[in-house]
Amino acid sequence: MSQVNSAAAGKAGGVPMIAYILLIACALMWGSNHVVARGVNATVPLAALSFWRWMVALLLLTPVCLRYLRRDWPLIRQGWKPIFLIGTTGTFLFTIAIYLAAYNTTAVNTGLLNATTPIWVLLFASLLTADKPRMTQWVGVLVAGLGTAVIIAKGDINVFLEMDFVSGDLFALISAMIWAAYSMLLKYAPRGIHPFSLIFGSIVVGLVYLFPIYLWSILVNGDPYFTRLDPAWPDMLKIAYIGAGPAFLGYLFWNRGVGMVGAANAGVFLYLMPAFASVLAIIFLGEELHLYHLGGIALIAVGIWRATRRKAAPAAAPAK
Repeated sequence: MSQVNSAAAGKAGGVPMIAYILLIACALMWGSNHVVARGVNATVPLAALSFWRWMVALLLLTPVCLRYLRRDWPLIRQGWKPIFLIGTTGTFLFTIAIYLAAYNTTAVNTGLLNATTPIWVLLFASLLTADKPRMTQWVGVLVAGLGTAVIIAKGDINVFLEMDFVSGDLFALISAMIWAAYSMLLKYAPRGIHPFSLIFGSIVVGLVYLFPIYLWSILVNGDPYFTRLDPAWPDMLKIAYIGAGPAFLGYLFWNRGVGMVGAANAGVFLYLMPAFASVLAIIFLGEELHLYHLGGIALIAVGIWRATRRKAAPAAAPAK
């Protein structure tokens, strides 16, 4: 095999395969979040969950990123504006919006409306960037979205016909738009900054917003520091996992994946979240496997393939 072919072997359509592996791992992290956090909403105040999710991530990140922060400090000082916007959207606004949705509407409504995120990513990309989405990306997003809808509705169209929209649904839709904006902002991160430094900066920005809200909930609303559950350790373990997995690793994988394939290509991988959540619920929660799970996962796989495939480059003429 030639050197050119060897280099291409590790790529999919000119994109390093590691990029897609990171995005799939990210979807697994965020899909597991839905399973692990099930039931936490009833006992953990919104402000506490929002704050400790990111504080746990920051505590885990700090020891491994200190040397990168020292190296990247000049980049952080020069590029603080995009980092500030990335932290404001991805760490603060999205966290608050998605939890307000989860606390004020049904899981079906939250899942369906948040599943519009890839569509918003494509819309923002077509309006705000020179890298216009291809028709195959639009088709792939719509097919994968149909697969997500099948899983969320459990294969029953009546679920959508009987949906009762409430205030939480607006937050779910807003969270999808915020995430799309966050994904677009990642391209403006200081060039050359290490992923650890970028996520550290965005977490710090988010916590600057979240800490006063958390303090207010304790001092004024009388909410507990962590949970109303007694004993507290089951909820604390769940919060620790949400901070370590979905918040720390999930955001790290997403930021890196978007940096390699672009927001428009990465967005469709978000449709894997309900697929992974369903599989994990079947494995760990004893839920039953149904035909709609398989049908939805198949549609999502086809949609991702359509959205990310590229036309093969013409073969080089053989040397004479």
